Amino acid sequence: MNKKIKVLCFTDFAVGRDVEMMLPIRYFAERFLNCEFHHALNIDIHQIYRIKPDIILQANTIGSNLYFQISKIAHKQNIPLFALISEGNFRTDGSFDYWGFNRDKKFYQDFVCCWSERTAEFLRKEVPEVKDKIVVTGGVGFDRYTIYEFMKKEEFLRKYSGTQFKKVIGYAGWAFGKLDHKRGRDELLMWAKGDESKLIWIEDQRKKVRDILEQAIIKNPSTLFILKQHPQENAPERTEPVKNEMSELAHYNNVVYLCEEESIHDLISVSDIWTCFESTTALESWLMDKQTIFINPEVEFNRDPLYKGSTIVQDYNSFQKLIDEFYSTGKIEGSYSTEKDLTRKKLIEDIIGFGDGMNHIRAANYFQNTINQSLITNHQSRYNFHFWHWLVYVLIRIAGPFYNRAVYSKLWKFKKHLWVFENYKMEKLHKLYEKYIPFLGRFYKENNIDERFNNRSLSNDSLSL
Repeated sequence: MNKKIKVLCFTDFAVGRDVEMMLPIRYFAERFLNCEFHHALNIDIHQIYRIKPDIILQANTIGSNLYFQISKIAHKQNIPLFALISEGNFRTDGSFDYWGFNRDKKFYQDFVCCWSERTAEFLRKEVPEVKDKIVVTGGVGFDRYTIYEFMKKEEFLRKYSGTQFKKVIGYAGWAFGKLDHKRGRDELLMWAKGDESKLIWIEDQRKKVRDILEQAIIKNPSTLFILKQHPQENAPERTEPVKNEMSELAHYNNVVYLCEEESIHDLISVSDIWTCFESTTALESWLMDKQTIFINPEVEFNRDPLYKGSTIVQDYNSFQKLIDEFYSTGKIEGSYSTEKDLTRKKLIEDIIGFGDGMNHIRAANYFQNTINQSLITNHQSRYNFHFWHWLVYVLIRIAGPFYNRAVYSKLWKFKKHLWVFENYKMEKLHKLYEKYIPFLGRFYKENNIDERFNNRSLSNDSLSL
């Protein structure tokens, strides 16, 4: 039997967006590519030296300084690297910093994976020296909406509210909470192209959205509102509670305010209607056949085009009319026009490339190419010991067994790294993977993936048909 290929997979947490991108690739690689997987947080860089992987896999190389460091280390130590992209729905008007934390402005991975042809074509023009590296895989993390089954409404209601509610409306938070800490404000200023007056506008929008939500919550006491905090509001260095458009509404009896407790796909699944100020979760809702409402007090601002596939309200009265319409007729009529249907299909193509559940296979084909290239060249990796990485590894494992959130949140240094102690064992990831395996197996059987792989008809060209 051929020696298994050791894959070291780095993610930022044990659950969440990046993990959802990695797990279906793991399934394909274990099933067809003779791989064995090892998982680690991206702060746990010493794992490179411990495990000595044949290839490193990660969700992106630009989304955090840690991801960038790992990509550079892999390059220096001659370890093959395969990376996806987490924020693939980026603007192609020049406002998106596609280098992110990559200070070297070099792509160290073999392939630069894009969600759509729109973004790939933009990058080929922007960075022509690596145009041959730029490929389209589709948004891998979105495959889950086609493959998996998610939480049922009844299960959620039992868990959070008993059985007194039958109607559920979900809301995905915008990053308003970035306003009250330095790094967040800097990121918002980047979005606003340096215009500080936009920060005043953002605060005004926060209050207006809050007020619309609050009126809806008060006027619909028999409806449960799920308010989901935006994940980027929780910067590692932040210890104080986030103040956003939802945080002041958490005290209402018909509100469940969630930060990281539940996956976004489960929350969309249990909701009758999905709402937001602006969010990619609208597209995820369409993949689950949910109707979406954008709460936009002002409709003219620099935003992504997702609003074109949704119904827009500017005030509480308009919002309430749509709520009443849905619960009396079962649908929002304005969402069902031929024009809206075509718009949503076009947006899905422009944003995530494909909505067929096969994006992880498209990506895995390039992952296989990276593996094959390293085998053909018989490259020799170097695994250099680094004292600081070792020290971080040791400190995590000394402090981890004694972790108490209430205590550690008061300790200098530790309070900024609570996420490490809560995730470093990767137990949630392994549990999630076990949950997903049956769904992936069923999907592969229904789509004859094994047969197509064995007869070599599972190429990206055939998947694009």
